[in-house]
Amino acid sequence: MRAPVLLVLLLTVMACGEDALEVLQEEASDCPALPEMRLGAAPSAAVVLNAYYLQEDATRDLRRGRTESPSVEETFAKAAALGAWAVRTNGYNDAADKRGDTTIQVAPLVYDELSLRGLDLVLTRAAAHGVKLVLPLGNYWDAYGGARRYVEWAGLPEPVQGDPRFFTERAVIDHYKAHLARLLSRVNTFDGLRYGEHPAVLAWELLNEPRGRGLDPEGAAMRAWVDEVATVVKTYAPGHLVGTGEEGFDTSSAGYDALFWRDAASASLFGEGISFRRNTASPVIDFASVHFYPEAYGVRREETARAGAHWFSEHAAIARDLGKPLFIGEFALRNREGFTLDERRAMYRGWFRCAWRTGVGASAPWMFANDARPDEWDDFTFYFRDGTVPADPRNRYADLVIEAAALSGKP
Repeated sequence: MRAPVLLVLLLTVMACGEDALEVLQEEASDCPALPEMRLGAAPSAAVVLNAYYLQEDATRDLRRGRTESPSVEETFAKAAALGAWAVRTNGYNDAADKRGDTTIQVAPLVYDELSLRGLDLVLTRAAAHGVKLVLPLGNYWDAYGGARRYVEWAGLPEPVQGDPRFFTERAVIDHYKAHLARLLSRVNTFDGLRYGEHPAVLAWELLNEPRGRGLDPEGAAMRAWVDEVATVVKTYAPGHLVGTGEEGFDTSSAGYDALFWRDAASASLFGEGISFRRNTASPVIDFASVHFYPEAYGVRREETARAGAHWFSEHAAIARDLGKPLFIGEFALRNREGFTLDERRAMYRGWFRCAWRTGVGASAPWMFANDARPDEWDDFTFYFRDGTVPADPRNRYADLVIEAAALSGKP
């Protein structure tokens, strides 16, 4: 077993000193140099910001009689100022508890027009600010409806979060495909552009964080779903990139550092019905997708920095073998427990550098908040607060985003 160098440092340096922080950064940066693979027209190692809430904020402002959304304007303006190439935000809202507020699909293929106009506004204003969008089309989790909602609509018994029948039941699959066809065929009420041709869109994701719980161990059912649903998206949005939105789990550790992951994580990241390699190989998928939440994945504290470097570089190498760029769609460390801000900053800086060294298409820290959004709203918020410089500690990582964006596209 490898010597726990980082743990020794953290135990011997009571207040984490510069030497320990440098070790964190170096371990997070410890990635092989690989040729770049770009995500469409984006520069290599582009920075994307996650701001999932924009459709909701835009819709609520329209319901108030406003013609624009201050939250949307602030988020896009600040993303551009930080050098971000794109913003990843929800392209879905099927929430039962938000009907009459922000829900887009209120019943099977029945839509709230004002909620759709909220998404119209997000697309139009992104284009005005010169910021691209990455838009997941649905959610595995219960938030905003999720897979469970479609299983409920199909009248199937005892639906659960992440219900595997979302991927296998014909009535559910056909409903989801019909919904995507309608959404991508929509003509934006603000600019007259069809969603499937809208220049603000960099990419669509089939689902946010699909997992294979309850599916076959080889990942065949998930791959069949990916092929079928991605074909619909490519049909209605032929000029846009399509990704799966997955986290990077696989059905076996072949091609990964199995010994490292056996020691580094208390939970298995392999063997549960979804295969990163198999899904990325789909001819209708344009780029590979991973997320990284080490605390949620059971990664040991002393291995966190190195684990991020492994996760990014190993998936980048697999994607490269398949001829596709890698998009790190989400990564984060919790703000209010575990690592200090200085420790988190050291790892974020290292992971951004790792993404650049390995030629990753883009990476997207979770979650960029507008100033009005309370810090407690999400475990992972960071800001670029009005009246501050990016390096202000209250912003957490804004200066690191600028640094990463400055590396973007450099050989």
